[in-house]
Amino acid sequence: MRAVNISQLWSRAWYLFKVNWLLLLGLLVLYVIVIFIPFIGGLIAWLLLWPALVRAGYLVARKGQSSFGEAFGDIILLLKVFVYYLILELIPGILIGFEYIPVLGSAIAGLSEASMEGGYGGVSGSMALSGTGGILLWLGYILIFILNLFGWAGPYAILSGRAGIFGAIGQSFSLTAQNFGKVFVAFLSYIGLGILGAIPCGLGLLVVLPMGEVFLPLLYLALTDEQGASHA
Repeated sequence: MRAVNISQLWSRAWYLFKVNWLLLLGLLVLYVIVIFIPFIGGLIAWLLLWPALVRAGYLVARKGQSSFGEAFGDIILLLKVFVYYLILELIPGILIGFEYIPVLGSAIAGLSEASMEGGYGGVSGSMALSGTGGILLWLGYILIFILNLFGWAGPYAILSGRAGIFGAIGQSFSLTAQNFGKVFVAFLSYIGLGILGAIPCGLGLLVVLPMGEVFLPLLYLALTDEQGASHA
């Protein structure tokens, strides 16, 4: 296996982002806009736009360039990527959802009391969460981190044709376990850049997030001994 240098991968991701900034940033902005459209917008965003951004990042990492047509070119693959993410986030999503159900109920009750009494009589979100101490909430967030840490490579296994949806889960967990130190450092670097990108009113995230969608498949290609795109 070739040596994997995280800083070099970020350098390549930065170069490839600059070459493909219109595609990557355009898909990210389109995703953010569409997801705020009630009902159908969120469905389209998660079902097609985010998988298209992931595929665009993979194609850029592999070939050096891509296009909107290629990003949306295989709907079946996009749906597979969507289902993969759905499976990965299902259990933590349920745990977090269970924790917020009392909050929603207390908010509705508060609105009802306010309308009848002319004031605010609802139970605060923090009080509603205090029943279980937020255990399910924190467990959900911890599971999200762990599952994303070990399951990050699954979409690229699907996009490369190496595995189906369920096979990709096993491959991703195995790849991460075999290279845990490198993957963990890569995730810490991603989180660190994300924090720095969020400081200037979040504007830096317009670079960090799409660049990250190139960095992760570059990491995948390096760990699987495949040759990704490089500097000109």
